[in-house]
Amino acid sequence: MTQNNGWSYGGNDGVTDATRPLQNVNGQASYQPANQQQGQNAYPQAYASPGYTYPQAAAAQVASAQSAPQNTNNNKRYGAGVVLTAALLAALVGGGVGAGVGGGIAASNNSSTSTSSRGSVSSNISNSSTVAGVAETAKKVLPSTVTIMASSGSTSGGGSGVVLDKDGHILTNHHVVTLESSREASTIEVRLSDGTVRTATVVGLDSAADLAVLKINPSGLDLQPITWGDSSKLVSGEAVVALGAPYRRSESVTAGVVSNVNRVQPADAKGQNYIPMIQVDVPINHGNSGGPLVNLKGELVGINAQGQASQDGGTADGMAFSITSNYAKRISSEIIAKGKATHGYLGASVKNSPADTGSGSSKLIPGGVEIASVESNSPAAKAGLRSGDVVIEADGHAVTKSEELNGTVRAAAAGSDLKLKVKRGSSTHDITVTLGDADSQR
Repeated sequence: MTQNNGWSYGGNDGVTDATRPLQNVNGQASYQPANQQQGQNAYPQAYASPGYTYPQAAAAQVASAQSAPQNTNNNKRYGAGVVLTAALLAALVGGGVGAGVGGGIAASNNSSTSTSSRGSVSSNISNSSTVAGVAETAKKVLPSTVTIMASSGSTSGGGSGVVLDKDGHILTNHHVVTLESSREASTIEVRLSDGTVRTATVVGLDSAADLAVLKINPSGLDLQPITWGDSSKLVSGEAVVALGAPYRRSESVTAGVVSNVNRVQPADAKGQNYIPMIQVDVPINHGNSGGPLVNLKGELVGINAQGQASQDGGTADGMAFSITSNYAKRISSEIIAKGKATHGYLGASVKNSPADTGSGSSKLIPGGVEIASVESNSPAAKAGLRSGDVVIEADGHAVTKSEELNGTVRAAAAGSDLKLKVKRGSSTHDITVTLGDADSQR
């Protein structure tokens, strides 16, 4: 058990029920901040080791955004600017590292700066075509990106979100609209890219997925829905762009590459529920939570959710995590249709199994997930899984750690089939499990 800045997190070294019934899912708190002071919004600083932070804007850390007078349509409006920074790997950009591109492009082998009516432009990226691609992507996606502010009493915070449809549905993170507490904030407002602000209602919350769907009144608005992409088609090294409102600086854009396409990360500080994520080197800071991660076609491939905590309590550079779009699409579609989403349930306790070195077992590297126990009459039992079985593959992906199996099960809908490859003694078996509904087991 590790404790950091008032937050406690459990590890996964012992036997865990990686597929147990969900705790505290729709709208319920999965964790509570310790030592949170009135008027402040605390943030989890680490998940075990290394740590991960939620990049949500803290009211105590940033100045309030200035507002302009309301317009004649009784919609609040704020001035909007664009800041675009690119931090692409040398292999991608030919050795350059860039920052600040918005409203136009200025690229050369030397650092350069220009200005436009929508902000300043500066770049030292040597690959001008890459910069142009990022800028065109930002131009396409910014109208689908929103800033979210939430408050309950004297506590306030914020983040970002994505326009899903013309009906006014907005997708964001659960921790953004709940202020990392037990229920939705008392007041939630959404600011569109044109500066219009409207009050939002909550359609559904899902703490197990760290996702939430809001709704605003679409009357009189020219909403620009995001285009869904297929996150399963991402490859490591592919360029991606993150948009949002870090530290309440709306319409900010950062760029980088995909570092890994098959990560699982805890959805909450307890580390009980793991979800599929994309690891990126894109800078994701407080306030980026809930905003879009897109490919250079402008397609949504992820929802920005976590940054890695640095030793000084800030956000470390070069490593951040976004919820995969395929998972976010399923969860948000179910919430819009039914008010809540389902989560797969296997019904087995598991532990990490050491890798086979050829002459024995590894002392350091896990090589699969061993079934420690199987609940009677559970989906695992009905499929024929036994205590002592070692799961080495799930839905075609290698499984080496319990959290990977947890994430795969949770990512699947109740009633769906999960294909497992299992080692039983010296033989290997293919087993298909029809998953149960984790919510019904609570």
